[in-house]
Amino acid sequence: MISVKQAIDICLNQISVSEPETVSILDAVGYVLAEDINSNIAMPPFDKSTMDGYALRAGDVVNTPAILEVVGVIPAGSFPKCEIHAGQTAKIMTGAPLPRGADAVQMVEKTEALENGKVRILEPVAPGKNISPKSEILRVDEKVLGRGTYISPAVVGVLAAVGKDRVQIYRRPWVAILVTGDELVEIDQKPRAGQIRNSNGYALYHQVRNCGALPKPLGIAPDQRDALRSKIADGLKCHVLLISGGVSMGDLDFVEEVFTQLGVTVFFDAVNIKPGKPTVFGRKGDTLVFGLPGNPVSASTIFEVLVKPALRKMMGFAQVQSLLLSAVATNDFDSKTRRENYAPSWTRIEENKIYTSVLPSKGSSDIVAFAKSNSFAVIPGERQQVHRGELVDVVLRDEFWMTNGSMGLSKKEGIFIARSVSDEAIS
Repeated sequence: MISVKQAIDICLNQISVSEPETVSILDAVGYVLAEDINSNIAMPPFDKSTMDGYALRAGDVVNTPAILEVVGVIPAGSFPKCEIHAGQTAKIMTGAPLPRGADAVQMVEKTEALENGKVRILEPVAPGKNISPKSEILRVDEKVLGRGTYISPAVVGVLAAVGKDRVQIYRRPWVAILVTGDELVEIDQKPRAGQIRNSNGYALYHQVRNCGALPKPLGIAPDQRDALRSKIADGLKCHVLLISGGVSMGDLDFVEEVFTQLGVTVFFDAVNIKPGKPTVFGRKGDTLVFGLPGNPVSASTIFEVLVKPALRKMMGFAQVQSLLLSAVATNDFDSKTRRENYAPSWTRIEENKIYTSVLPSKGSSDIVAFAKSNSFAVIPGERQQVHRGELVDVVLRDEFWMTNGSMGLSKKEGIFIARSVSDEAIS
């Protein structure tokens, strides 16, 4: 049995970044650029006004008020036909090109329109004021975004501005999901005596999708060697295969046996973690294989701790592991294990402090309690008890940011002291 850190390191050492694929920028948000992006235009492409106002020669309004002749109107999207000479000005809109002869723009709030095509400028304006010069933001052929950039909506705006409607991202892995067990039935069936509905397949499907990978459900396999072999062989055609159940020590746990028959190299089959001790990781060729426990909380926990970092590394993310934060415990908790315990918890931020409550649970099959959590309290194996008011490590799951757990988040620097789950320091 290996430690959680060893398990993470083994998994990540078996993974390299995927090859690029090309997608529309409409589908690129949430992924990582696999190419450098250069601008095919200057930005802005001309000297432009940053205000609604009047384009003029600054020297004409050193002494104010000054009355100037309005010789044109320049809306955004048109190019000026007029030229500004001494004593002249042109009304100009935000984003419109500056006319020849003008070297400043006075905002409309500091002017007063007069009759007979005149305007009174009420205050002086310095040369260059309220003007964005050509190429101020980007030059033609300048590198604007680098390989490895996370594609946010703001990044998509930049891509659109430089004419990139399709971009290369690191390949989204196909992840086959197989659940095993004679006791499982699909969700549209009412379980008979001794049966339960398949919840793991659906939870794992969305955990994969939330990572940005592409889930491929393989359904339910009974605890029979031939059926398992067929399903697993099908799953090995994907980039990653997740199997839930059949990896423990029971008489009908045949998954590792089938792995051997199909030539899967197994790197470990037990991790010093609660829940999720009977976890298997291996590979065949380029396909990564994760054997997850059948209990639903165990399966989801191992996905967060081991599978999610693996998928993120494949997709080129710089930060692949979850972050450990220090939180104040709000209740007493008895860990009851010598393994590293990932206990479902509810974490929140109040007045610049992080608090967490370990939730009462009936164990690794209690999906109702797990669904009420937004984080894990991580208790080392050598720490048997957590007392109210003590500090405890927490891992924030995606649910934290979608709930009121993040309310009260301070913008002051230094609120978080974060590190990765495998204890590697990050900034």
